[in-house]
Amino acid sequence: MTLIALIFAGLLLGFAAFAAFGLPWILMGNRAFDEFRERRDQQMLAGVLGFAAVMAASLPLISAALASAAPQLQVFAQTVLGVPERFWS
Repeated sequence: MTLIALIFAGLLLGFAAFAAFGLPWILMGNRAFDEFRERRDQQMLAGVLGFAAVMAASLPLISAALASAAPQLQVFAQTVLGVPERFWS
């Protein structure tokens, strides 16, 4: 079920990015982003879409860490996050 939700979130995120940035570029070319440095709304939208993409990509790692018990969390921290063994003793 989580995989289906992640795939759906990725599709919606891709469509939102295309609608916000791809479609104006297709219609107007490079001049669609001539004022990108001055337009705060486009910068905020790009930041939000980028943050959503990073969070969607890291969701399996975060959910595995939150749903596991203490011994599994220790294994998760050692393998994925690179926390040394001496930290736990």
